[in-house]
Amino acid sequence: MTPLSPFTGEFCNPAREAAFQGERLPESCRHARTLFILSAILNALFLISDWRFAGTPHFWVAIPARLTVVLWSLVCLSFSRRMTDFKAVERLCFIWQIVTAIGVAFLVSSRSDIAIFVLVMLPLVFYLVVPTSFRGNFGGGLGCGIALLIGYLSPAPLSPTTPGMILAVLMLHCGMWIAISRTNRLQRQEWLASQAAQEARAALASNSETLERMFMSVPIPLLVTRPDGTVVRFNDAAARAFGSDGDISRVHLLGEGAAAKASLRDQIATGEAVDNQECRIVGKDAVVHDVLLASRPIMVGGEECVLSSIVDITDRKEAERHLAHLAMTDALTGLANRSHFMATLAQAASATDRAGGQMAVVLIDVDEFKRINDSAGHDVGDALLCAVGERLRTAVRPGDLVARMGGDEFAVLLTRLRNASDLETILARMTAQLHQPLSHGARDVDCRVSMGVALFPEHAGDIADLMKFADIALYEAKNGGRGRACLFEPWLLERWQREARMLERARHALVHAPPAPWYQPKVDLATGAIIGFEALLRCVRADGTIIMPGEIAAAFEHSELGRTITDRMLAQVLADCRRWHEHGLDIGHVAINVPGVELHDSGFPDRLIAQLEKVGVPPSKIELEVTESVFLGRNAEVVERSLHRLSSAGISIALDDFGTGYASLSHLKQFPIDVIKIDQRFVRDLETDPDDAAIVRTLLNLAYSLNIRTVAEGVENVHQLDYLRAGGCHYAQCFHFGAAVPSAEVPALLGWHAAAISQIG
Repeated sequence: MTPLSPFTGEFCNPAREAAFQGERLPESCRHARTLFILSAILNALFLISDWRFAGTPHFWVAIPARLTVVLWSLVCLSFSRRMTDFKAVERLCFIWQIVTAIGVAFLVSSRSDIAIFVLVMLPLVFYLVVPTSFRGNFGGGLGCGIALLIGYLSPAPLSPTTPGMILAVLMLHCGMWIAISRTNRLQRQEWLASQAAQEARAALASNSETLERMFMSVPIPLLVTRPDGTVVRFNDAAARAFGSDGDISRVHLLGEGAAAKASLRDQIATGEAVDNQECRIVGKDAVVHDVLLASRPIMVGGEECVLSSIVDITDRKEAERHLAHLAMTDALTGLANRSHFMATLAQAASATDRAGGQMAVVLIDVDEFKRINDSAGHDVGDALLCAVGERLRTAVRPGDLVARMGGDEFAVLLTRLRNASDLETILARMTAQLHQPLSHGARDVDCRVSMGVALFPEHAGDIADLMKFADIALYEAKNGGRGRACLFEPWLLERWQREARMLERARHALVHAPPAPWYQPKVDLATGAIIGFEALLRCVRADGTIIMPGEIAAAFEHSELGRTITDRMLAQVLADCRRWHEHGLDIGHVAINVPGVELHDSGFPDRLIAQLEKVGVPPSKIELEVTESVFLGRNAEVVERSLHRLSSAGISIALDDFGTGYASLSHLKQFPIDVIKIDQRFVRDLETDPDDAAIVRTLLNLAYSLNIRTVAEGVENVHQLDYLRAGGCHYAQCFHFGAAVPSAEVPALLGWHAAAISQIG
């Protein structure tokens, strides 16, 4: 509702008020001209009556005043032809009011009976007759009343009724203000009502045509049918879909198995409300369409009918099926993806539970895929993945599912396994297919895979454990040399859980018991002097207990934890070396273990050398200990380049636990090995076990021949020392010479050891 002013009764919105006045402009112009004409006529008649004042002083006041009013009314009448908008009407009427009020004010100075009538009547005319706005009516009436009151009261002496006259005039104007405000409000409310009525009539007049156009132009078929199914109306889209006659008796709905369930006409004729029911219909073109059917009962001309809409969603359903296929298919290989595999695995597990039998999950990882991808290019890598997928499809039986789980990992679901020989046959066929080289362009690409297998329900009764156990078996296949299949066994789970606990313990230690180097002395067997230390990892808890390296051994080869631990150890070792050098302590060298994850990173040597330069520690003060396992498997060439880079920078390389792993003698020639560390397992029993003594003697002779220094670990008594010294062993590292101590105790240890040697000397 448009707000009206409570004071004036006019619209508060200036634009709406202007529209109201603009619509009334012809009426206001006619009203103004009529007012000017009547004013001229009536005042001319009053001019005749004013001759009764002839011979009195008032005569010479009344005649000029009356003539002025008559003439001014005629002038305003002539100007009224130029009134083109309401503002012009308002201005002309206001000027007429001023002149008329002043002229009549002179006339009422006679204080005659007619003067009193005019004193009341003329302001009423200004309020009720003059076609202007509220300010024009109220201002003109009030101004006229004041002017007439002044003209009536100005001649002396004042009448005793003067106060009453003033109050009467005041009451008159208050009443007229209320009356004109109420009249304005009623006029505008009536105008608003008429506007709304006109709009409603216009909308009603166009409603039928609009609805008809809308009905016909809707791009989906619309049908209006009677309860018996006959078509009353149909739009253009329905005519295109069902024919110009709108006959839908031949259009059928399809149910299960694509059998005709009922005619579309019979479905609509039920009269039941249908909300977007998805169904399939066979139209007049005998083509099956997916549609959305909706029906509602309506009244048409007093007759009960049904309005139905039929939306063709064939393209949408086809797109949904395509998207569903994409969502369940690997884009590169066309195999099932992880989501599809897991859904099928769940269904197969339920079916196997009900029917009995056995099935297997095989997880497959392409060996050295990152190296192939990096060296040969991504196009070769993609071709290799596609070839693996195709070979797997060829190797498995019909009904077995092959999926790409992501990256270079594939999975196969083998169902309907009767016995172990079925599994072995399929695995052998898969291995034979997969291990054939791939020809791509002008090059042959080596293709090797590792496979992990878990059986349902023998190994696991639910799919989550089944996948986990297959993954554990795959991990074992990769760690055990690659290129082979490994069947899950319970001990693999135990080892995996043990390693998982180690990793969790390492993560906890990094936060609550940060790794710190403790230093165990290395002693020259010829002189007894300390020639260096090995930095051994210790994690000291808040309660003083210590986490030993063996308790977190799995963390050292973890891609993230191994680097984090090594970085912290190196930073602290270099800081300790720098501090000892500044205090003038000659500690020889410090050996530190480096895990394979660091040596597999080609950027490790440069980072370490940069750290040495930054801290100011000579490379000769650092010795890196590596195990034989870093020489094996993938990235062996990266390890070789890293070790040569470190050796050329002046850093010694020590081979730890030599003889206990898989290294061959060729590695001593291939890699820049400066030191061989004889494992304590050979040293501990060399007095009682001839085989251990023979191994130690052989290792010492080999090292002597290759000019490689040797360090014996685990020396416990003087007899072992004498044997090692006689065999030419250079150094020993053991509790016999001292346990590992924190960095703060190293200066005292050096001093005590130097004093002991002096006393012996």
